[in-house]
Amino acid sequence: MYQPMHSRVAAATLAALAALATLAPTTSQAQTAGDREKLHGAVINALTPLLGNDSGDVVGRLMKVKIEGSISRNFNLAKVSQAAFGRGGGTAAADCRVATTPANEPDEGLCLLESGKRDDPNGAYTSLSFSKNIGQGNIKFIKRAASNGSGDPVPVKLSDADAYKKALEFADVLGLPKSEIPTPPTDAKVKFPVRTLVVGAGEKRGSDTKFEIQKVVSLPRALLVPGGLIQDPATGRVLSHVMLPGNATFAVTDAGVQFARIDGWSDAQFDPKLDPSKAKSVAQLANEITDDLYNEGVRKVGSLSVLIALRRAYPNPDDPNPPLCPVCGVLRPSLKVLISQVGPGKIQTSEQSLAAPGLVREYDLVDQVESERAAR
Repeated sequence: MYQPMHSRVAAATLAALAALATLAPTTSQAQTAGDREKLHGAVINALTPLLGNDSGDVVGRLMKVKIEGSISRNFNLAKVSQAAFGRGGGTAAADCRVATTPANEPDEGLCLLESGKRDDPNGAYTSLSFSKNIGQGNIKFIKRAASNGSGDPVPVKLSDADAYKKALEFADVLGLPKSEIPTPPTDAKVKFPVRTLVVGAGEKRGSDTKFEIQKVVSLPRALLVPGGLIQDPATGRVLSHVMLPGNATFAVTDAGVQFARIDGWSDAQFDPKLDPSKAKSVAQLANEITDDLYNEGVRKVGSLSVLIALRRAYPNPDDPNPPLCPVCGVLRPSLKVLISQVGPGKIQTSEQSLAAPGLVREYDLVDQVESERAAR
């Protein structure tokens, strides 16, 4: 059939454009591929100084870690209650009497003991709550002294060193294993993990009065790695501990600890299904991390940090040979990746220029033998 010249030219042009479309990516496709390659390169550059070519050596070092204590063995309710309430003790909630659910499963809730009137703003009040299955490692303590109604803050006089000492003593009473609380290095710039809580009052600008009312002590959780874990490529310092899940915070005054919160300081136990021979290569880890971060929307790397840690995982409840404390979770060697798309420095944003939040993700260093149950 006869076609006019302009129709044949148009058809040829469309065919050529179609061919080009199949051979060359669009601008957005090329940009997407470039973003992923840059992200992958940043991950490789962060992993290689820590692990070399694979994670086998680090996993082997982590498997030498000795677990010497647990909160479930150290927690003594009579001792803790004496420290919290004195001789009078506290009144326990009715549901503290049982540590299992109606389905005969471990109760993952808290037991609450109280003394005083919670709703009286001027009255003394003390509360202590803790995991019914204490191996989960959740404890909260609050102590409020009676007030005369004036509301005037009382300045704190104790030093950072004294506050740190009082926090360690109270942590020992609560049953936190001493072997899991690393001491600050002797050459650390900040000698103690202590901050000072300051409040101010004043009616006129420039005439405010400030009061230091509490010392806040934060205790990290870590275990000593025999022979050291790795050498920090930036400082040359040998890292001797590995981080564990869990943290402890204490508010201390001259009268002692007035607040304590222990979160997730669960009994430390390695995953019995862990097979060190299945340690991942750096190439495998880099692909896994890149894919995950990219799928989470990361397109730019402003700052990227990678830490070696032991993460808390959840064993399969159908396993015929579960760990000693299934509700406590198990420990697996992992990488904790912290990434920000904006990087360090002051962030300038507006309604037209928004900054995405940073991400903290964890990735196993060893392939799992069986699937992990979802966290509740």
